[in-house]
Amino acid sequence: MVNAKIQITSPLINGKVHLTGSKSISNRLLILQALSGNNNVLKNLSDSDDTTVLQKALSSQYTTIDVGIAGTAMRFLTAYYTLRGSEVILTGASRMKQRPIKGLVDALCYLGADIEYMEHEGFPPLKIKGGNLKGGLLQMKADVSSQFISAILMIAPYFEKGIQLKLIGEVLSRPYIEMTLNLMEKQGVPYQWVGDTISILPGAYQNNITRVESDWSSISYMFELVALSDSGCIQLTQVDEHSVQGDQEGMRYFDLLGVDSTIEQGILTLRKRFDFELPKCLELDCLKTPDLAQTLAATACGMGVRMKLTGLKSLPIKETDRLMALKNELEKCGAQVQIINNEALDIIPGTELLNRSFNFETYGDHRMALCLAPLALKAKSVHLNNPMVVNKSYKSYWEDLKTLSFNIQLKT
Repeated sequence: MVNAKIQITSPLINGKVHLTGSKSISNRLLILQALSGNNNVLKNLSDSDDTTVLQKALSSQYTTIDVGIAGTAMRFLTAYYTLRGSEVILTGASRMKQRPIKGLVDALCYLGADIEYMEHEGFPPLKIKGGNLKGGLLQMKADVSSQFISAILMIAPYFEKGIQLKLIGEVLSRPYIEMTLNLMEKQGVPYQWVGDTISILPGAYQNNITRVESDWSSISYMFELVALSDSGCIQLTQVDEHSVQGDQEGMRYFDLLGVDSTIEQGILTLRKRFDFELPKCLELDCLKTPDLAQTLAATACGMGVRMKLTGLKSLPIKETDRLMALKNELEKCGAQVQIINNEALDIIPGTELLNRSFNFETYGDHRMALCLAPLALKAKSVHLNNPMVVNKSYKSYWEDLKTLSFNIQLKT
């Protein structure tokens, strides 16, 4: 397995970074485009492994599709293949076979889909027989993966009756559902969200969107770099000030940690504030921004700020159990990390980072590698096992760090 040794050549972080498009937007647009039957080229499409896997699957003529560890592809394709007039077996890596999909399958089968579990009830792989779905009224628990809900919403215009989707309980990751609906509307399919019910009439997608905005989840690691630096200024290109991505909330979170951010003519500029007194404790609700939780936790550990993160109910069922992974790795830095009811973290930083080297595991999780690497700004060096896992969402990460005063040595 590849190991990375990460060190800084200067605690001053300055540079300009070009990020490819948002993975979340790219994956949704690819599904909408496939449903429309139009294959126009999308500019600034994400180059992440997840998006590449989805592209290949949508163009494949094979009857067995293996998505590896691409969870978004698994969920979106499960819904998409119910409309295809053929039989498909949808499978993935061993970790994918441990990630529950019952909530989505149950909803699709209620709408008339023909889906069979091939190994264990509630988990991939799946045998999906495509056909016509009637649609109509559907109730779904809202505290499941937002991708279950998005997967059904995206195919809903092609149901005979459209859909009236009633969400039961507290909505997890609401901005991702709003992103899906926003993109659908821009592509010619309107919706109504009144109270707890989302309504979509039968229709068809157009192709009005031609460019994908930069990825705010990836941008969050640039915020972390500036926050942990002695002095920093990073500029990022192709950033939409009126983004449909919920992770733009990172601007507000990191303002609380001393990072100024402005967007002018598509350029996002991040600067470290010098006249800033760090808070002793912050409490942040990540219910709508779960993908920022690891970034915030690692930043808090590096800056010596106690941080309580809530709204993390979805983290144990991601690429790994992210709550336990954060506890394991941040405690190597002397932090005390408490997991509360499996949906919140209380992080009390230690004082053991400076002049020490750390060996971190990534758990096959791209976001663990992405958030732990910047701690090299506070340590003698950081060693990461399986650093190339970042390719899942941010393929150019290590090259971008090299332009920002980092020395990256990859060894096998």
